[in-house]
Amino acid sequence: MELDFRKLYVTKLFDFSKEDEELILEIHNQLSAIYDVTVVDIEDSPYHQFKSQNIDFLEEPKLCYHITTKSKTSTFYLFIVNLIETSFRGARNTDKYDSLEIWGLKEMKEDFAFISINRKNLADRIAGIFSNFNINFKENKDFKDYYVLGSDPYKTMTFLNSERKEAIKFIPYENFKIEVKNNITGLRIPNALNVEHAVTVSKFLEEI
Repeated sequence: MELDFRKLYVTKLFDFSKEDEELILEIHNQLSAIYDVTVVDIEDSPYHQFKSQNIDFLEEPKLCYHITTKSKTSTFYLFIVNLIETSFRGARNTDKYDSLEIWGLKEMKEDFAFISINRKNLADRIAGIFSNFNINFKENKDFKDYYVLGSDPYKTMTFLNSERKEAIKFIPYENFKIEVKNNITGLRIPNALNVEHAVTVSKFLEEI
């Protein structure tokens, strides 16, 4: 499988370092053991629809996987994203990739408007005092450690049903970021790319 993958996607891998290429191939093989995995063009994914309001040219998706569960009941997309390091003046520091992360997107059957979810920190607690979009979870003690913004409280609470709340609580990283834009849900793990992160994002998107 690894040799075939190299031959088929050589034009998508040539930019990466040898170490990153080996990691990407390992991620592909691990995911293929669980899901049906196809590499697709970024344009054939919902990425640009999701990011259309907030394009950040320092965050560039380089590789996109279209993932389908073996049972064919769920599909989603994973992105290997390059984060470009800049100097304090905003200039790019290097011509090479600075770091890689794994992001995921899933098209939902409902429109949930805008939602943002992350684990609470001090800055979030302060910001929440002044936010018109803050969703109060005082009566939801099982979710009190999460900071939730939503443009439509009813749609936000509909999205956060018991199954999705449990899936969020199983994300083992403190600094994850979930965003929902209309019918697209995204999960970002802002840590260096590895196999565990790819599997975590995949499991979350499969379960929601």
